[in-house]
Amino acid sequence: MKNVLLLYPEMLFYKISIFNKLSAFLELNGYKLIIWYRKIYDPNKECTFSFVQETNMTLKNYTRIIKENKITAVIDILFKKDPGYFFYFFSIFRTKKLHVPIIFYGQGIDKQKDQWWRNILYNLTYFMYDGIILYTPAGKSKIWKRFHYKITCANNTLDIDNIKIDEDRDQVKSKYRIDSTKIILTTGRLHSRKKIEILSDIFIKNYKNSPDIAWVLVGPGLSDEVIKAIKGIKNIHFLGPIYDRKKMAEVFSIADLYCVPGALGLGIVEALYWGLPVLTMAVNHGPEAYYLRDDQNSLIARDKQELEQMIQNILFNDEKRLVLSGNARKVFFEEATLDKMFEGFNLQLNRFFMSPEPENNSAERTIPFNTKYKDETISAKY
Repeated sequence: MKNVLLLYPEMLFYKISIFNKLSAFLELNGYKLIIWYRKIYDPNKECTFSFVQETNMTLKNYTRIIKENKITAVIDILFKKDPGYFFYFFSIFRTKKLHVPIIFYGQGIDKQKDQWWRNILYNLTYFMYDGIILYTPAGKSKIWKRFHYKITCANNTLDIDNIKIDEDRDQVKSKYRIDSTKIILTTGRLHSRKKIEILSDIFIKNYKNSPDIAWVLVGPGLSDEVIKAIKGIKNIHFLGPIYDRKKMAEVFSIADLYCVPGALGLGIVEALYWGLPVLTMAVNHGPEAYYLRDDQNSLIARDKQELEQMIQNILFNDEKRLVLSGNARKVFFEEATLDKMFEGFNLQLNRFFMSPEPENNSAERTIPFNTKYKDETISAKY
């Protein structure tokens, strides 16, 4: 069994269940995952993965942890501000001095900061890493081709396959006091990059007096201007942040389409899983935009006017929405499952260790963790 250290300073609440399953998957393939984090945002959630009980990320502690745990590879997700560039830069050299391969894990070069000098700095950093795990294949585009041999892709996703909704659609709508028959959903951190004010203008202009159509917003960060604009409109439902995965699944299960005019992130994954067509604009999105197929599982507008027309068309064209919904589900099961993500880690580690035997030699290796994906019927939402 090879011990692998994952540097993950901020353990976000939705990552805990993913890393629990990743740990189990890698163990089947001969790797023990040990995670070193400083902060955990859901301390009451059970962690079945191994972790380092040391919150002070220093080079001295880093060296000690590698030696004490007999670490054979390090995976490094770059949180630039915590613990900081100094730690990351010198940890690469310290790892190499210990003759341990170090692997970058992240989205690659940030397209939202696409400047020639940044690209050179990023690529010089990739030169120092022994391997690269990217969120999606789209991350390769700005990485110099001489480094592509180092790359595997662990498609970024969420742990949402095991959440079941007990109530039917009408019961869930009743729970959230929604009477409308058609629902537009917007989720995520509703900061300025999401351009929520564009959808607010469109909805108020066209659907404010249409009780059969509702707009549901979920997430923190909604601007005071938008809050003021939507206040008192009965068919706009701002639910605030929801961190419970089942409640989020309930909200997605009643929606008809998913719309964020600005930058999209992991909300794409949930939308595709629930068979929701994704409507957005041609802006700098997060790496998960790799899953979008324009006019197949999504509609991508050039500007506000085109987005307005697309929403109108898709809301009242059930046949088109059905096609987009089926394609959304298809892309999820082909590209965004946990199996797809986990295999990216496994393939990267195998570059160095040629797939070591698991501790239990009778255990089957490279087993899909969520085997039910293989038999689940891919169908549209409607």
